[in-house]
Amino acid sequence: MKHDIVVIGAGIIGICSALHLQRRGFNVTLLDRSAPASETSYGNAGVISRGSIFPEAAPGVHRKLPKIIAQKSREARVHYRYLGQMAPWGRSVLKQARVENFKKNIHALNELVGHCLAEHKTLLSECDGYHYLRENGWLKLFRTAETFESSATEQHYLESCGVAFDRVDASAIRQMESGINDIFTAGLWIKNTASVSSPGKVCDLYAKRFVSEGGTIVRDELKQLEWRHDRWNIVGADASRESHTVVLALGAWTKVVLETLGYQVPMVVERGYHMHYQLSDSAHLNRPVYDVDGGYVMSPMQQGLRVTTGVEWGFESTVPTPVQLQQVKPFVSEAIEISEALDPEPWLGRRPCTPDSLPIIGPATNHENLWLAFGHGHMGFSMGPITGRIVADMIAGDTGVINTDAFRLSRF
Repeated sequence: MKHDIVVIGAGIIGICSALHLQRRGFNVTLLDRSAPASETSYGNAGVISRGSIFPEAAPGVHRKLPKIIAQKSREARVHYRYLGQMAPWGRSVLKQARVENFKKNIHALNELVGHCLAEHKTLLSECDGYHYLRENGWLKLFRTAETFESSATEQHYLESCGVAFDRVDASAIRQMESGINDIFTAGLWIKNTASVSSPGKVCDLYAKRFVSEGGTIVRDELKQLEWRHDRWNIVGADASRESHTVVLALGAWTKVVLETLGYQVPMVVERGYHMHYQLSDSAHLNRPVYDVDGGYVMSPMQQGLRVTTGVEWGFESTVPTPVQLQQVKPFVSEAIEISEALDPEPWLGRRPCTPDSLPIIGPATNHENLWLAFGHGHMGFSMGPITGRIVADMIAGDTGVINTDAFRLSRF
């Protein structure tokens, strides 16, 4: 048996990191205050998208700011008290939006995203979870010809990165999704893409696999992390434990822990909401759909039609303000026939987002035996298995599947 490792954070990134490390022969404990994947990893659209290669920091992003600041955007809104916290991140975003950086970040994302589906399929096969998987791509739909034409640059980069997609007109959309209303004029069908009918249950399968292979899951809230006597002392609310190596995979909360160790990471929290709706008897959906003009994603789930919102910048602990769900509901009703909401209240998750939209994967710069796996933004569910494999390769000293220089903390 190799040395002991504690992975802190039981979202999909932590679960997959723990599972891959366990398979390398390490003695692994997965620690979190909550049950595995019961927070942000639970509430996404369940898309494993080959086409999600575009960073938020894109040329022209500054032109969106006035509308966002004025709270006139359905896709993004900001809590004004959070603006000061966002300032370092915002300055870095403007730098990353330069064309040369934009292209570099697309290349790095493309390298990582290219492995997401294969890694998920491997784990789903091992966990008898293939029944959750749909391999019919996903649709990005446009209500007007003008907004479709605005995707020309996106289509260019998809083609240059080898992402398979088809341009679909209104007739093709009707054939693919006869259950949605005839309001979309054109779209992009992103292929080599899959989705799942329950992200939470998929993550639970991965966590159970980790335990079945000898891993340990501990429910405890991290209170302090300190390097002492060549070991990490992990102080929890219920107990303290020591470990040779620690992997921080706490998502949006990782930044707070790193600050106690002297690190300043330009990362913000992008909150997002979802609600499940009952479809009418005549309505159905075969795959996730992104209504670009409506500013939401709808995805068929076991719990009902899941509608997810765009970005809300705010503190982790701020009370929920599901304004965007209220704003997009009329657009959802135009697209597909829904009846009552199925959840007693909107679900809220918190996404950790870096200025270049690249996750942070690799060793900490100023401490021994401290490894980082966070900052996956809106792509955490997709990137969980490949990130776990990369983390395990790094710690075990194995050759990785991709060059990871672009994802190291030292880039900041």
